[in-house]
Amino acid sequence: MKWTPTNDKIIVKPHVRKLSDIIIIDNKEVENMGQVIAVGPGRTLQNGRFEEMPVKPGAYIRFGTMNDDRGEEYLKYFPYYEDGVKYLVMSWQDVCFVEEIE
Repeated sequence: MKWTPTNDKIIVKPHVRKLSDIIIIDNKEVENMGQVIAVGPGRTLQNGRFEEMPVKPGAYIRFGTMNDDRGEEYLKYFPYYEDGVKYLVMSWQDVCFVEEIE
């Protein structure tokens, strides 16, 4: 990947859960976890203070999902495809939690 996000944006490669090869399951679940591939430098707040990114590349995260009712959508991430691989570009504020690796 040759992209570098700006400001408080991150690029995430979502992990899609494999359900079954034998039983066909109609699953309407959307991806809500993945690995951070790239992060922006952070952003400058209105008071002039610089806010660093709280997530780092390689971290496994869970993030919120988009609401089906687009009128109340608050998450603003979008899919991006490169060489047939799906990535999500989002703000770090869409991250719910980071998985601790022991």
